[in-house]
Amino acid sequence: MGLTHRPPLDRRFWELKGYHFMDLVSPCLNLGTAFFVLKHLEERWAAVGYSLSRVDAVLKEVSRRCKVTLARRPAPAGQPLPPEEEARLAGRILSGRILLLEEVGRALAENGVRVTAELADLLHYLYLQGECELRPAVGFDAQGVPKCNRCGQGDKLYRSSCGACGSTHCYVCEGCLELGEARTCRALYARPGAERAGMFPCRTVSPVLPFSLTRAQEEAALQARTFVEEGKCPRCLIWAACGAGKTEVAYGALAAALSRGKEVLYTCPRRETTKEIYRRLQQAFPGVEMTILHGESGSKYAPAQLVAATTHQVLRCYRRFDLIILDEVDAFPLAGDGRLYYGLERSLRPGGQILYMTATPPPELAAQARRRRLPVIYLPARPHGYPLPEPQIILARGLRRPMGRLPRPVVECLRLSLNGDGASLLIFVPAVDLVAQVVDWLLECREFEGLGDWVRGCHAALPERETVLAAFRRGEFPVMVTTTLLERGITLPRLNVMVLFAHHRRIFDQNTLVQIAGRAGRTSSFPQGKVWLVADRITPEMAEACRIIRSFNRLAFQRGYLRAVERRQ
Repeated sequence: MGLTHRPPLDRRFWELKGYHFMDLVSPCLNLGTAFFVLKHLEERWAAVGYSLSRVDAVLKEVSRRCKVTLARRPAPAGQPLPPEEEARLAGRILSGRILLLEEVGRALAENGVRVTAELADLLHYLYLQGECELRPAVGFDAQGVPKCNRCGQGDKLYRSSCGACGSTHCYVCEGCLELGEARTCRALYARPGAERAGMFPCRTVSPVLPFSLTRAQEEAALQARTFVEEGKCPRCLIWAACGAGKTEVAYGALAAALSRGKEVLYTCPRRETTKEIYRRLQQAFPGVEMTILHGESGSKYAPAQLVAATTHQVLRCYRRFDLIILDEVDAFPLAGDGRLYYGLERSLRPGGQILYMTATPPPELAAQARRRRLPVIYLPARPHGYPLPEPQIILARGLRRPMGRLPRPVVECLRLSLNGDGASLLIFVPAVDLVAQVVDWLLECREFEGLGDWVRGCHAALPERETVLAAFRRGEFPVMVTTTLLERGITLPRLNVMVLFAHHRRIFDQNTLVQIAGRAGRTSSFPQGKVWLVADRITPEMAEACRIIRSFNRLAFQRGYLRAVERRQ
């Protein structure tokens, strides 16, 4: 019992297997409905012991249950099967992926594979052989509730009339629409990754670095390598201080997996970060076959042992990777997006491992770590060996909006940063509309009138965002007001940080504050960068962020990772 879009092909296939009798169940249904009905037929027929004499009774029972009138009719005569060689090539290209029909076509073209048979027939032939799985892109669970089989979610589905299948109940998934339209009548073809033996050679792989690892990094990298070599734990967390160099630590796990011929995915939520990681991986592992996947990447189906990808692209992978390194596990848009975690788990081979990396793990991972249910590799010190800048909380009672005179403590911080440290200053605010207001507020301060265009604003919706950010990086103006847009991914040699209205708990939670504080003091030329939290009260999040940073410094001190002068302090 199975599904087909072309009965003569099935008939010929089963005749060659020695079956000379075949019936169709009509009417012709769209794939999602047919898949749902098939599950019920299989269940009921198994219950009656696969008795041919009970087929009609089973059809009547399932017809009532599924509200579809089912009847048998003879199958048409068989037709020749697609070329075996072409089916084998299509299967090789599909290996480790879950794709729509047109995506399989693009994958074949990208790899220079041409076929003469219809692609749907080739893939169905693989399905009959048990070489690939066939499922509707949007199907139904046992209770008949629609669910997307690509991203796994059931919330963002809408019902429509479909010109392709003629149904008025064809569901479309909006949750993964950017990857192509997944709907009830369209097929997803999935094939687990090929057997590893012989696919990629086993050889000694070592990262090539233009610098030496610090002792803290070496010890953490050794633990990461051991995690992969022993393979005892399915998951592990690298909990690193901001700017501590966790990517280089992950190279230990990468090298161990690549040396064994395993396939590895290095993934992170943001495109720009993925591009940067890919560039660094190319330099560190020059002899390894690798590729990059993101929304704008031209090549999406090239074979590679090491893949750098955004988490969205992983929705096209299927039981492919032995090791997944998930960087910035708490960052937007991955945080709280169940479909992306669904895709990551599905892209892992049975028995595969995931290495999480972040400075601020989400609550569920942090809780598992505290309960010792998740192994943790700590990296508490930065390469320059100075402690992390600990935030200074500045209370400004009644601070609600940017109006009136600039609070004296804020003026003092500005003066210290601009005149004392000669450093740039990032000022974080909790809302987009506050950016321009705070810029005007600062410009009204007479003490800094002689500095000219000394402060500008930047947020995600600003059209000239990249231009402003580039000018700030070049030092063309010393102070920039921004949102949490820049809580990650910015490193300047001399930088202080201020969080204005830090009492906004919904925006400035402890992880956000830790990430923001992590922008300061990242370079050895100015390791004593300052972090100011300006608020009208101390929130639990502010207190917890300070505690986390102090705990990192304490751990680094206990392990002897800090410079001698700091240890004496």
